[in-house]
Amino acid sequence: MGYRILLMAPTFFGYRDRVRDELSRQGHSVVCVDDRPSESVSFRSFAKISYRLVDGQIAKYAESLKKKVATGDYDLLIFMGGMSFCFTRDQLSSIRSSSNARFVSYLWDAFNNCERFGACRDLFDDVYSFEPSDCERYGLKFRPLFFSGAYDGLPLVPDGGFTYDACFIGSVHQPSKFEAVSSICDNLESQGLRVFRYFFMPSKSAASLRRLTNPAYRGVEFSFESLSTEKIVEIYARSKAIVDSPQAGQRGLTMRTLEAIGAHRKLITANPDAALYDFASKGDVAVWSGKGSVPSQFFTTPYRVLPDEVYRGYSIETFVKALLGSEPAYEGYEKGNL
Repeated sequence: MGYRILLMAPTFFGYRDRVRDELSRQGHSVVCVDDRPSESVSFRSFAKISYRLVDGQIAKYAESLKKKVATGDYDLLIFMGGMSFCFTRDQLSSIRSSSNARFVSYLWDAFNNCERFGACRDLFDDVYSFEPSDCERYGLKFRPLFFSGAYDGLPLVPDGGFTYDACFIGSVHQPSKFEAVSSICDNLESQGLRVFRYFFMPSKSAASLRRLTNPAYRGVEFSFESLSTEKIVEIYARSKAIVDSPQAGQRGLTMRTLEAIGAHRKLITANPDAALYDFASKGDVAVWSGKGSVPSQFFTTPYRVLPDEVYRGYSIETFVKALLGSEPAYEGYEKGNL
């Protein structure tokens, strides 16, 4: 018999829906709620300055969640997110005391960027994080993110051959990430390689602000609509490698890295820690240091398929089982037993 689960997470990028669908597939009953009271521009703007500016809205939302938890007869509450966690310790403590449910959290942001989560950490029975250094420092459980089933069955080489040698599809509003990705793409193109770029910005105003304050953004074409999963899968299928960079100070694996694993594609990343994971064992991960270039043989040698257990370790099925406590500790990282 499955669990009755309340899944609390932001809606962006579709992560919550994918986890909900996998939980349901595994036989559990899932109710989804947002992790904060509003995704309006005004709320997000004030919250970015300080949650104290929107504490009235947060208090009302916390009270409504308390009633939902109290009446829902849940076995488990799962929080997935990061810096969007908005509740005070008193608010989360009140929500927790209204139920006998087990509380589990998963952080996909660095711990120090989660303004209010730190004061609530001990209110969760288990806290998982994608960031290995945070797990060492704060005693969290290490678990990378996941790839979904959307990438299952991609051919190692598409019919007619590859259209692109490398591709990047992602948000670039964070300057250090944008500069790293741009330098990788520029370098590859200078070698005569074919590169697909899709630089996403959340709004035209955000793009204008970046162009005004950072010369690196000037003269660059941005897109303001996110690509569908189907379109991303299509581009990945026609690309030899996927380009990626973490945000400043981040060593945990991005979702794009996990997508590269699931799509059976090579990875070019500015994250040096990527070379320390088991999926890098066959040499299909190139770490960009900002100097030199990616060796030509990286593109001329075919992708080398990894053992099944490696792919399983990063699947959404395994990720969900870990949050439920039915999966052994993750051991695919070389840097110590986290």
